[in-house]
Parts: sequence; structure tokens; C-alpha cells
Amino acid sequence: MGRNLFRGPGFVDWDGSLGKTWKLGERFNLQFRGEVFNVLNHPIFSQGSIRKNMSGSSLGLARATPDVQVANPVIGSGGSRHIQLGRKLIF
Repeated sequence: MGRNLFRGPGFVDWDGSLGKTWKLGERFNLQFRGEVFNVLNHPIFSQGSIRKNMSGSSLGLARATPDVQVANPVIGSGGSRHIQLGRKLIF
């Protein structure tokens, strides 16, 4: 076996957001935001999902993203691309 056999994959994550604010009179502002998490849709696998036992053909194969492994899908924690839009009235 080679060196660092059980070392996991790197973490590459690009997030982005755009926002625009419109002034509606003296007291009111309307804000629009668009956010994209994991822009490149690059899979990020969890270190703990790598199979470490010596049997089977999936030795050293990462199978889950960090959010899927702990059954807690949180936006921006390694899952697939997520896009969210929002608007806010500020007064």
C-alpha cells in the first residue's frame, strides 16, 4: 500500500452572492439578494465516509458529503449547489 492511503479529499467550495437595494421614499428600502452555495457544484466528501476496513472493492472510497453523513443538510456544508433568493423591506 502507498503512503497516506486513508487521507481524504480536499475541500473546495466557492460561494457567491449579489444584492441590490432600492430606495423607496425617505424611510423605506427594498433589498433583493441572490446567493449561490457551491457555485461549481464540486462534490466535497466527508473524511469519515471513507471506508477503512480491508474488505470489499470500495476500500478508500468516499461516499457521503459532510451534511449527508450526519443527517443534517445545512446549506453551504459540502452538499450540491444551492441557490436562494430573498427580498427584504427595511423601514
